[in-house]
Amino acid sequence: MKIILQLISYYFNLLAWINPKISGKQAFYLFAYPFKAKLKKSQQKFLNSAEQFKLNVENKNVQCYKWGKGKETILFVHGWQSHSYRWKPYINSFDKKKYTLYAFDAPGHGNSEGPFCSIPLYEKTMDALMSREGQMDHLIAHSIGSFACASYMYHHQYSPFSYISLASPFTANEFIADFRKRLQLTEKVHRHMSEYFIKYTGHPIQYYSHKTFNKAIKPKNTLIIHDKQDEATPYKNGIKLNQLMKKASMKVELLITDGFKHSLRNPSVLEKVIAFVNS
Repeated sequence: MKIILQLISYYFNLLAWINPKISGKQAFYLFAYPFKAKLKKSQQKFLNSAEQFKLNVENKNVQCYKWGKGKETILFVHGWQSHSYRWKPYINSFDKKKYTLYAFDAPGHGNSEGPFCSIPLYEKTMDALMSREGQMDHLIAHSIGSFACASYMYHHQYSPFSYISLASPFTANEFIADFRKRLQLTEKVHRHMSEYFIKYTGHPIQYYSHKTFNKAIKPKNTLIIHDKQDEATPYKNGIKLNQLMKKASMKVELLITDGFKHSLRNPSVLEKVIAFVNS
């Protein structure tokens, strides 16, 4: 793996001198490529227990799932290189007579089509789903999925009854910086990649931040959970988000755990989320 990263690094850093714009574009699309894993039979069996439908998002099929027939609606949004199976404990635990539960495999993930994914594609998927099924009462999201939910609320002036943010990044700069560090990309590649980011999204990287989103999002109740041993996004992100939302006079609760890492796969987290939504 180390040799592969070195070869990729050499390729982009050399290409930056030969064709800078192409190096930036290709670096962006590699950054946005999720390297999705094939679903296991047991995972697919669980997903097959749902009512399934597809959405067309930029001419690609996005796989969606629905459980239950309750009046209140919940949308689950997974993170990077994941899929809807990650919500199995939640799907099995919520009362399906009270709630209707939705999830989707983000573009380029799980059973969805597409060679890549991005925050705008997450948002377009959420918009297509809510246009079909109606607005969701509750959003439960993990990692980049949570970040995408905040971006969606900001851009669509959408105020759910509750927003549960699990291990969210604080700004897009975090994962861009990590990508650059892992591939040891030069400033030249980074600059042209940033330029293509603007061309693709219409905004500079700095725009995609909870500081931006917090100017408009107003979920009625928010629960933030982050773990001290999170190896992907520092738990201080949860603290900063909590402070930001409180400063804006939002109703927010923060839970910092220790030992569950980035995945936050633990029965106590599940119980806290269910209790929060039920309350």
